[in-house]
Amino acid sequence: MISLIEKSWGAVFNMAMLYVGKASGILVAVFFLPMYSRLLGAQQFGTVAVILSLQSLLVMMDLGMSSLISRDFAVADTKSRELTSLICTAEKSLIIFYVILFLFATGLKLIGGLEDVGGTVVFGSIILFCFMVLQNLYYSALIASRCYSIASWLQVGGVAARAGATAFVLLEISSTLTAFVLIQCLFGVLHFFVTRFYFFKLFKFTGLNFKNIAISDIVSLLKRGKSLALFSVAGAAVTQLDKPIVSGFMSASDVAPYFLATTLCMGTISVLASPVSQFFQPKLLSAIAEQNKFRTQVVVEQFVFSLLIVTIVPSAILWLFREPTINLWMGSSQKNAVIAQYVAILLPGIAFGLLGFIPYSLLISVKDFKFQARLSIGLTVVTLIFAGLFASMKSISGVCFVYAAYNVGSTLLSWLRAMYLPAVKELGQKSFLLAMFVLSGLTSFSFLFKYTFL
Repeated sequence: MISLIEKSWGAVFNMAMLYVGKASGILVAVFFLPMYSRLLGAQQFGTVAVILSLQSLLVMMDLGMSSLISRDFAVADTKSRELTSLICTAEKSLIIFYVILFLFATGLKLIGGLEDVGGTVVFGSIILFCFMVLQNLYYSALIASRCYSIASWLQVGGVAARAGATAFVLLEISSTLTAFVLIQCLFGVLHFFVTRFYFFKLFKFTGLNFKNIAISDIVSLLKRGKSLALFSVAGAAVTQLDKPIVSGFMSASDVAPYFLATTLCMGTISVLASPVSQFFQPKLLSAIAEQNKFRTQVVVEQFVFSLLIVTIVPSAILWLFREPTINLWMGSSQKNAVIAQYVAILLPGIAFGLLGFIPYSLLISVKDFKFQARLSIGLTVVTLIFAGLFASMKSISGVCFVYAAYNVGSTLLSWLRAMYLPAVKELGQKSFLLAMFVLSGLTSFSFLFKYTFL
């Protein structure tokens, strides 16, 4: 009995630590973004919105390395030399990728490209992107190894320090785009090195010579993760290229309300859902690998209920009270009504889309990477085409409908795939039926509340 209580409290503590790590995202979204918007002005903040979107895009578009690292570290029994070699190989492959990207940007500047953006902003942004991606690699490894506490404190400390330092510089030194990028870059580099230091300290392995990792090792790793790479590239493109697309057809200032709407939806709801996935996915992968049917079913049920509670319930509350929430968040502003309009469209689709963590974990467990890559690429192409079409028509509301449909379609198709594969068919069916039953009840209650009391 005591052992069971200790395990339960341990699970609660680990989940709480994951939320501490994600609190950094809430801190930036709720407190610092409105401040950046006021200090930089509509035009400069529109450019910052594009930079932050590209940052999120490239953190996701990491050649599939973080997904590969997460899976291998989750199912491993020990912190072996092979795992350490794996993450160092992944690190070196990403550094090579960003060196190539840096050289490409240099070439563009030399021939007169990117003339609307200063060189310091361009090159500083690339360095920032590189180190944010590398930091996320080590963060993912720590989470997959169930080192929740240290990973979470490293995350919240790094993000809070970067956001706070940026606010100080914009307030006291220079409210310019260049200052924003440089201070973000400096603290992004520091965040990476601190995370990497604690990773190697925790794993207690220093015998690996980083220089001895051969190109053949990198090629082998890239071949192994090529489907995941395609999946991550497509997923990153579809979720982050919407702001550059809107900016391309309209002014940067038009991006700001849309960026703030997506930030409110994703920055709050996904922050609540992501720790649940990070907590249960390693457990699910481990249970499936052990072929422990009872444990697997228990984990799936806990996964479904936990994700529904932290995703659908807050989403319903935010959707019902979106206007007062936005007014409280942004203060008195004429663009608040526009933000609320976009949130009303986006939020239901995004909330349902976050349930996709469940079929995604099932498909990862059976290494169904090719299907995920093909599905992701297909949906990305269709979504970006329609997003571009509506953006060219100056209809950001249309873009919102496209992305709501993308989130719903992606989750449903992934679940159908999980219900088709023999290895996870039973788990896919059970999780889907359970999720739809609870979701229909919560949705009915939300509409009843809206038309009865509001």
